[in-house]
Amino acid sequence: MISRATQALFLVAATVFVVGCSEQESAPSAPQTVQTVQTGDAAVTRDTPKGLDFEFYRESVEPIFIRYRGGFVGSDTACVACHTVQANAPLGLLPLTEENGEVFWTEAQSRENMANVALLVNPSAPETSRILAAPLAPTAGGEAHSGGIFWDSSDHSEYRLIAQWIATGDPSAGAEPTVDVDFEFFRACVQPIFVNPIDNAMPCTECHSGQFAIPNPDNSYWTVEQSQESFAELMTFVDPGRPDYSRFLHKPLHPNAGGDLMHNGGRRWYSQDDPERQALEAWVLGDATGDQCPSALQFDFPPRP
Repeated sequence: MISRATQALFLVAATVFVVGCSEQESAPSAPQTVQTVQTGDAAVTRDTPKGLDFEFYRESVEPIFIRYRGGFVGSDTACVACHTVQANAPLGLLPLTEENGEVFWTEAQSRENMANVALLVNPSAPETSRILAAPLAPTAGGEAHSGGIFWDSSDHSEYRLIAQWIATGDPSAGAEPTVDVDFEFFRACVQPIFVNPIDNAMPCTECHSGQFAIPNPDNSYWTVEQSQESFAELMTFVDPGRPDYSRFLHKPLHPNAGGDLMHNGGRRWYSQDDPERQALEAWVLGDATGDQCPSALQFDFPPRP
């Protein structure tokens, strides 16, 4: 019998093929903002997240998320290929509805999607919105995005369209508050995880040595420079202040406990209550700082400087 999670994965794969391009937990709702917009002689009041225009979103922005881009990997595939399958991605889109051979989001689903997207926008300064920075090339001011680069510059039509939508929001509604994730705690307590696998599992360095899991020098600890490089890379998998949306905490978590469906490196945690994972969650929340490690994050290897 095919599992429900596998069925969900098949549905998304079909969606990518048909419209271009697990069930997703409901996104926390962004604060509702009553936004009054003057249109000619009439004033329109919008009771939506951050006062954003829902009709504009549904007609012009949401179709971008299912737009076919020519393939099925990285920047060649649609946003839905990853953001409906990956558990708890920062851009969490609901699985599409399938009916009479067509796939689509219902109005209720679109409203829930928009509430989640609203967490990634800043109407007071649209160009600083995370929804714009992730798919934008770093050379044009964008951020790292594991899904690849969709826009080479802010002149791209999709970028400009989404920025226009963000500008429909309440100018007093800013970005979501962020927290500082502590580097010192990472260097002392988090980085050793990458070279200390659980029984019968491979270390993180086996697959991620070219990213955040830089191997330690022979029989010695990482240099500060190596730790800084590792920290910067890991931040692309961490959503500061939002552990539920941090892939670093979800990829190694078993799907039965709420983790992602796929992780080639196996599972490190089988419960969200695992002490090691809880200690890392406190770090992502900004509550764990300094070089004093909790018992769950104390390792003998590599030797400390």
